[in-house]
Amino acid sequence: MTSGPTRAETEAFFNKNGYFGLDPANVVFFEQGTLPCLTMDGKVLLETRSRVAVAPDGNGGLYAALRQPLSPADKAHTVLSDLSKRNVLYVHSYCVDNCLVKIADPVFLGYCIQKQADCAAKVVPKAYPTESVGVVARRGDRFCVLEYSEISKEQAERRTPAGELAFRAGNIVNHFYTTAFLRSVQAFEDELAFHIARKKIPHVDLRSGEPVRPAKPNGMKLEMFVFDVFPFTRHFAVLEVARAEEFSPLKNAPGTGSDDPETSRRDLLAQHRRFLEAAGATVEEGVEIELSPLVTYAGEGLESVKGKTFTKSGVVSSVEELDALV
Repeated sequence: MTSGPTRAETEAFFNKNGYFGLDPANVVFFEQGTLPCLTMDGKVLLETRSRVAVAPDGNGGLYAALRQPLSPADKAHTVLSDLSKRNVLYVHSYCVDNCLVKIADPVFLGYCIQKQADCAAKVVPKAYPTESVGVVARRGDRFCVLEYSEISKEQAERRTPAGELAFRAGNIVNHFYTTAFLRSVQAFEDELAFHIARKKIPHVDLRSGEPVRPAKPNGMKLEMFVFDVFPFTRHFAVLEVARAEEFSPLKNAPGTGSDDPETSRRDLLAQHRRFLEAAGATVEEGVEIELSPLVTYAGEGLESVKGKTFTKSGVVSSVEELDALV
């Protein structure tokens, strides 16, 4: 799923890289929707005198986007109809840039299918009580995500008799769905709330007609969150996973020191070192080896490295290429 402004660039990147070995017929691009931008008092902002300023409708726009025609010439062809045509029963999705994500994780999928879940989420334990992440929780008899701004300091620090944080299931926006559930969302979609993000929104001055680029937030963008469907699930499941193995988000600019390209690189290389060492290899200090997903998915298939010592850094796309780094 792309936004309107990013679609052409995304498709061009896939074309340039040969769809990364995938059959283009199995890669479907589609766009999330948009919503109008508003002033702080709720009036519509204009991008030009004749065009409303709009912004992407958030990752929660996924559900409506699944029903939109993929081609103006064939209005019956949607992502949902495409899934049905392919007899796809289950869908894995993630909505945060994360170099450690396990695409179609068989453990997660198997767990959800065994639990007969119609929707499920992976979580990681919160690193500390005030970490700025939402948590999966239960409000009454319904599951939901509580944003860190929605719970008090006392609640955030509350612990169980075992000493664990009571609200510890950090949401990493990594979900499982049945396609039947995705089709059902339309029935309750009108009950999902919009969330407000106060932003600096370029617009046109209606009197002068001149463009305005504000220096501080001047308006509101409306967003929908992908996890707002949780309260409407009939069979919801949660799987807690190890942060070091599955979650290294990319959210910030280089050099920030937190959730940036450098920390993503560090965490990926550390994981691949663990894969090699768990298989019986020794990796010398300072040596950095990146293992292509063509080599291993989760550390399996590395039996041949047992007893070897790696002295050179490199990126490898086959087990045979590892020998050159010994």
